[in-house]
Amino acid sequence: MPHSKRKAEAAGRTRPPLILLGVLAGMMICAPACPAAELEVPGPSEGDIVFYADVATFYGGNGRNTEEVYCTVPNDQIKFIDIGTGFKGDLVYEVAVYDMEGEEVSRSEKRMEVFAETEAEVADRSVIQVFQSSFQVHPGRYTVKVTIEDVNAPKKAIVSYLLNKKKTGAVELAIDSGRFGRGEVALSDIEFARSLSRRSSGVFEKSGYEVVPNPRRLYGLLIKELALFFEIYDLTEGGAGDSLVTVYTIVNRSGDTIFTERRAVRLSGWSSGNVALFDITSLAAGTYVLRVEVEEDGGRVLAATQAKFDVAWTVLSWGKQKHEIEEEMLHVMKESEMEEFRSLSTGAREEYLTRFWQELDPTPGTLENEALEEHYRRVNYADLHFATDVRGALSDMGRLYIKYGPPDDIQTYFSDYEFVQGTRMMAGGTEPALTDPFSRTYLKLGEPGSEGFTRTATEADEHIDQRGGETVHGKSYEVWTYEGPGDPVRRLAKRSSTQARVRFIFADETGNGNYRLIYSTEKHEH
Repeated sequence: MPHSKRKAEAAGRTRPPLILLGVLAGMMICAPACPAAELEVPGPSEGDIVFYADVATFYGGNGRNTEEVYCTVPNDQIKFIDIGTGFKGDLVYEVAVYDMEGEEVSRSEKRMEVFAETEAEVADRSVIQVFQSSFQVHPGRYTVKVTIEDVNAPKKAIVSYLLNKKKTGAVELAIDSGRFGRGEVALSDIEFARSLSRRSSGVFEKSGYEVVPNPRRLYGLLIKELALFFEIYDLTEGGAGDSLVTVYTIVNRSGDTIFTERRAVRLSGWSSGNVALFDITSLAAGTYVLRVEVEEDGGRVLAATQAKFDVAWTVLSWGKQKHEIEEEMLHVMKESEMEEFRSLSTGAREEYLTRFWQELDPTPGTLENEALEEHYRRVNYADLHFATDVRGALSDMGRLYIKYGPPDDIQTYFSDYEFVQGTRMMAGGTEPALTDPFSRTYLKLGEPGSEGFTRTATEADEHIDQRGGETVHGKSYEVWTYEGPGDPVRRLAKRSSTQARVRFIFADETGNGNYRLIYSTEKHEH
């Protein structure tokens, strides 16, 4: 169960008031906390640069709200230049705001220089750059588009390169900027934070604290304390008084209440900033809803707010991007499973994978899960040995290595002959005949005296019309043979072939080492 950190305070460490949290439209009294599956956590950007962005609404006065936009970019997404004393990156950070009619209402652009001391830091995904900006709007619904351009990283495509286009990433956020009504107590959105520390000035300073944003809303392995900031507004005529209580609740994806706590709160003026640190080491991996309510004596709720956050404890969840994890699971998940998996945020994905691999564990009850270990051994092998201009796990060789395991036999050749598979109209024939490239072994082995050479070098083998299949001439190719059905970690499809052996032929058609599958005994693979 989560717990507040009173022991640290007793030991003399400075801690802010220990409150739980809540996020999103805080001006409205909400229904009981929703299951985590019904709310959203900000997703990653799209494009060349992967980053995370979030937004929070605060009361700005005079009928306007202040919207704060937070953004984090991992170092490995930035092109750093060696400047002798270290490394420097150069980014353009742009925030554009549109109303519901698509009209632009605000735009800001900043040139941001970022620095790293060592090459290891440059490539470290856990080291991030944090940006923050703000703008004011009237209450209403808006779309915020955050774009980051890397000045040092031109796009690779020839047209983009000639046009001097740079690598970029972008993400869109929906804002429902509610109205803070006079005569009531209200809550701002909650800003999820990576860390909190006392500070009286600076970019991230709020109410005497440095609040470093955590737009990914991810906690666990690398951030074991849930940190947050929010504001309570007393907009009543005579003041709400000192007898208010905050009620804090954590709810899991199933709607079960994991934790609840009541705590007195004292307001200072019409706007009170609140910070909190909360130990979440007892929470299992998953997605949770955090809800905060402000009550008066008698239990009447004056204001409430809620939103998702994620907890993840594995290196996989923290060390890889969402698309990378999905790519690695493509070859062991059914389409319906992958569709569900793609819809989940980080914590829920880790929870899903835990159950998934438990069901495939051949030795449940032991510390090792051989199926999981073998799958990722294959993924790592594919990335190491089959990568070209695409990730090794996504290549044809990588895909089939992950699905079937190491081949029992691998033969590599260079063809000076025409190598055809598909159907042909044979000389003197009346119907198209299916051709089997494996019968043309003399072309590969160079054994003109073999039976295969005699059979396939006849006049009947001279094709008149090629229908389907492909032709490889003067290219390298490779034949993989499995003495049986292979060794899938999880078989997703029934074999389409009745042959005892499984065989695949790959050809390096472009000469860059990217061998593409051109023939298979398993029709569903080609």
